[in-house]
Amino acid sequence: MGSRKVEIRPIAMSDFDGFYAALDSVARERRFLSSHQAPPIESTASFVAGNIKNGNPQFVALAGSQIIGWCDICRQSKPVFEHSGVLGMGLVTQFRGQGIGSRLLAATLETARSRRFRRVELEVFANNSGAIALYRKHGFALEGTRRLGAMIDNQEIDIHIMAVIHPAAASSIAGLRG
Repeated sequence: MGSRKVEIRPIAMSDFDGFYAALDSVARERRFLSSHQAPPIESTASFVAGNIKNGNPQFVALAGSQIIGWCDICRQSKPVFEHSGVLGMGLVTQFRGQGIGSRLLAATLETARSRRFRRVELEVFANNSGAIALYRKHGFALEGTRRLGAMIDNQEIDIHIMAVIHPAAASSIAGLRG
């Protein structure tokens, strides 16, 4: 199924069951997320409801009525960091490599810009070359590496820290220095 037949839209609470199933599916691959299964249903429902209530961008990808992926950016809560957000995303196996992740990421980043997120950061396993290429395509730059940041099935994995600074933010920061 090509990405043109997939709908990208903001999440609604009615999407929760499908979102939870997609999250659990990606987590159980034990390759991309920091947990090996979805978090408890109650905390995940609270996460989604909080994103909706607080205006944090969270999008889902649907193939027909099935949720096949998500992307969210959660604004940081401490006052000195609230200009920035942390990105999380995932796509179920059979829908990767079709441009859907790029569409999800673009929609989420555009909404973050409109909601005045100046910085979006993420952590990605260093061996996840597909995700790293996707993030670079959307302007993310490598800021550092947490060496031996994860252990999965006795495999040592570095974690890359990446971020994108929105152009308007960079120019306003430069104006403050000038």
